[in-house]
Amino acid sequence: MTEITKLTTEGNQKRRSLLGEKFLIALYRVTATSKMYQSNNAVLIDCAREFIGTVSNWVLEDGYLSVNISRGHFFMQDEKLVFQRENINIVKEMSAYFEQRLIKGFRFNRSFNEVSIEQVLEFIRLLNSSKEDEEPLVWLVTRLEDGAFSWIEFISDSDASAKAQNEASKELARKSYSYALASLKEVSQKIVSESRAGVRKIKRVVQDMVDLLSIDKALLLGMSTVRDYDDYTYTHSVNVAILSLCLGKAIGLSRLSLSNLGLCGLVHDLGKVETPKEILKKPGKLTAEEFMEMEKHPLRSVGQILKLQAERDLKAKVLLPPLEHHMKYDSSGYPRVRRRQTVSLFGRIITIADFFDALSSPRIYRPVAYSPDKVLGLMLQRSGKDFDPILLKVFINMVGAYPMGTLIELDTGDLGLVLPSTGESNKVRPRVVLLVSGNGGGYKKGERVDLAEKDAATGSYIRNIVNTFNPSEYNIQPAEFILS
Repeated sequence: MTEITKLTTEGNQKRRSLLGEKFLIALYRVTATSKMYQSNNAVLIDCAREFIGTVSNWVLEDGYLSVNISRGHFFMQDEKLVFQRENINIVKEMSAYFEQRLIKGFRFNRSFNEVSIEQVLEFIRLLNSSKEDEEPLVWLVTRLEDGAFSWIEFISDSDASAKAQNEASKELARKSYSYALASLKEVSQKIVSESRAGVRKIKRVVQDMVDLLSIDKALLLGMSTVRDYDDYTYTHSVNVAILSLCLGKAIGLSRLSLSNLGLCGLVHDLGKVETPKEILKKPGKLTAEEFMEMEKHPLRSVGQILKLQAERDLKAKVLLPPLEHHMKYDSSGYPRVRRRQTVSLFGRIITIADFFDALSSPRIYRPVAYSPDKVLGLMLQRSGKDFDPILLKVFINMVGAYPMGTLIELDTGDLGLVLPSTGESNKVRPRVVLLVSGNGGGYKKGERVDLAEKDAATGSYIRNIVNTFNPSEYNIQPAEFILS
């Protein structure tokens, strides 16, 4: 590290520590003042403004603000705060304040940028009042389930609180996916009608996805199991964006890079709006002429991106990967190039995400899709030719030998769906939710089991996988089981 870099780093750490100190002082003032005054009091309003300003500084810079309390110490963005001596009493009082309410931490997300003074004061009064309940944090989280408080989440050792937070994250995942689909359709429809199409909404969608990625990657990855036979082009694009984001996160991309990567994933197939529907929806094999027409869509995506109402710099950052996503790692795909050229990092990531989702999805010309584990097998055979071998290795390690949402048959005769892996999960022997036949047809959730579980007497595994299927073969939407 050079001396200049060292000084810059130390200066940045000091600045962030001072911002953290300002945040805690502002929180102390607004909680104390709200106990003395009505919401229309000028002093209280000024305190609320000061609090909003300190939080907004963090949210604008990092996209979120996380605060954790452990043994009387405060951590912001996982960095321990160091306070000036004259503020130590405030630190002690706030530590006791949160301890009385069983609060171990909380997180302000990007939605905080739209919060009003009235909402903040309502939240502060609930925070103050929660102390009176036997289970203060459970009481608080229950009252914050209103959409008006979607900008904050709490962390606790309480099982009830954890469950409430998990449900809130699931709802955020569903809303993000639904909003992504609607926004992408709106852009496509404007392109078809030759109206002006902007990127504001889809940029917001990607930012929400990046937020969710930092909260619960498994939930976001679970949304990529959504399949829609009739709306394939849009669900495929959203799934590619999600898979690309998860892979980007796994290799340590910055938040800004992730936002650009997610945007590339969403618009990578935008050029298909120019492909004739009779080709896109042809049930049989394409003719040579039809395939040549289909091969034009990456270049057409570039043309449509150039037409979007967006900053020139942003368009420049998302043009290349959509062009490259069928080019293949060794440049043997399309659009064809005269000599081998290096495909960009984002292009190589989207190539992997695009192929995995495409072959895992039922199509009109291929009603039965491959099971996700078999898709990974095909990809391994083409490693180094179609796919970047290092990125593919990271991707397979990320999704596991049996990716989330894979339908499996066990030697007990049961059917089950692979669940998200945890830190302790065995990716070769995953956790699954068993499926039980419903009275009116279809399936409902049964017991959750761990395939790594062994018989205590014999030492052998209790359940073993004997076959895998794509859930579409049984008309099953994995996300309905994973996110319910």
